[in-house]
Amino acid sequence: MVGVDGSSGAAGALDWAADEAVRRGAPLLLVHASKLLEPGNMLKEDALERLREERRHLLESTREGLLGERPDLRVGLELADDDPARVLTELSRTAPMVVVGTRGAGGFERLLLGSVGLHVAAHGYCPVVVVPRGGERGRGEHVVLGVDERHRQSAAIGWAFAEAELRGVRLAALRAVNGYGAPGQRIGEEMMLSEALAGQVSDHPDVVVEYRLPETSAARALVEASEDAALLVLGARKRRLGFGTVLGRVGHAVLRHSACPVVVVAEPEED
Repeated sequence: MVGVDGSSGAAGALDWAADEAVRRGAPLLLVHASKLLEPGNMLKEDALERLREERRHLLESTREGLLGERPDLRVGLELADDDPARVLTELSRTAPMVVVGTRGAGGFERLLLGSVGLHVAAHGYCPVVVVPRGGERGRGEHVVLGVDERHRQSAAIGWAFAEAELRGVRLAALRAVNGYGAPGQRIGEEMMLSEALAGQVSDHPDVVVEYRLPETSAARALVEASEDAALLVLGARKRRLGFGTVLGRVGHAVLRHSACPVVVVAEPEED
């Protein structure tokens, strides 16, 4: 599922989502949502109907463009009269993946798809991919996985291994450490990182894993790693009471500054 608004910023997310759907042999749902389409708003009925027809045409022409380059792609359309962040989040309950861009149309609707992307990444029920403008192709072929100090990222780790296997590329597992202190600390960190990935290494023997322990902040390390990566995978802890995920400062920094698409994978719920 991908959010569509006709902007150049959203075009990269659209292309990435279409390519990923082809790679997976999955259907693609194009979603356009706007509160301007809501009955009873400031627009008169005839103006509202013209606007709805314009947005339907946007979706239909977008589908035609995708099928012209990818004739085997199955494409569905969804037009909704509500806030785009709310619509995409609700639809994520039944989707295997949601894709959004970093910048949208702006103008009259004041739609910044960047804010929509941040909201969906923090509240989505399935993996959410945020595609930076101009970064839809990535600058490399490998997948980068960010691993935190508690290693409570079973869903993200599993997703990253499966994606690397699907693409036939190596996986770079990264855990940043600001200074190692004692000489033996680096060895200990490497062992902990290896242990955190051991189960998936066993389940995905064809995936070549590279372990990275850069001596810098996590946000800086991940953003720098995105410069030559095809994809960056982060875990986010899901809260039980329905208030979204815990992205934290690192997650927000990476989503705003990554040079490649970022996948946010919600982890098991917690209080």
